[in-house]
Amino acid sequence: MELKDKVVLITGGAAGIGRAAAEVCAARGARVVIADFNEAEGAAVARAIDGLFVPVDVADEASVKRLFEQIDAYFGRLDALIAAAGVLKGAYVPVEDFPLDVFRQVIQINLTGSFLCAKHAVPLMKRTGKGVIVLISSIAATSVSSSVAYGSSKGGVSSLGITLAGKLAPDNIRVNVVHPGGIKTNMKLSVIAREAELKGQSGEQARAEAAAGSELGEPEGVGKILAWLVSDDADYVRGFLHTR
Repeated sequence: MELKDKVVLITGGAAGIGRAAAEVCAARGARVVIADFNEAEGAAVARAIDGLFVPVDVADEASVKRLFEQIDAYFGRLDALIAAAGVLKGAYVPVEDFPLDVFRQVIQINLTGSFLCAKHAVPLMKRTGKGVIVLISSIAATSVSSSVAYGSSKGGVSSLGITLAGKLAPDNIRVNVVHPGGIKTNMKLSVIAREAELKGQSGEQARAEAAAGSELGEPEGVGKILAWLVSDDADYVRGFLHTR
């Protein structure tokens, strides 16, 4: 599986699954663009893989538009988008106590952000006659999430992917949705720490319990799947993919 000279944009590429995908794609020959709200970490990852970093707020359309204008000016094309930017807030907050502003913020970043990135990626892909969009949902889309907002947002991402796949197929743009399970990211570890706090455990105890009970996977494992999905080897893949 080669990605030589393919231009791959990864939002949320500063950490977690997005960073792992960026590292694998770069190692396989892609020209990687990392877009993230975290400028210090995003720029550091881009330097390490000889990629391009562009700061972005995926919830703000003007910011997303500037991102794609920069990609167009720098490369003149876009072969693949991996929309990995996301947040999880409000873990274990009862629905009757869940703040509306937190709910809206999570929806804006996770769901609206995925929509905005796809919206502005499509014109560049149509220009070259081919493209791949990979949306990162979660096992939380089809099971009980620790956060009302996060589960709702990821369910929306999955439905967005279904809709985009049908509408963009005539343009030779393939859309896939990936549902990661228990992956050892800072986001996941923060949820475990919050659960431990509620149980009166230390964060270390909870992490050990989670690792033993649910066998958290490494981000690199998902990163390899994402790199494969944006390659030509995955041209015949349709729909959802579930990972550890």
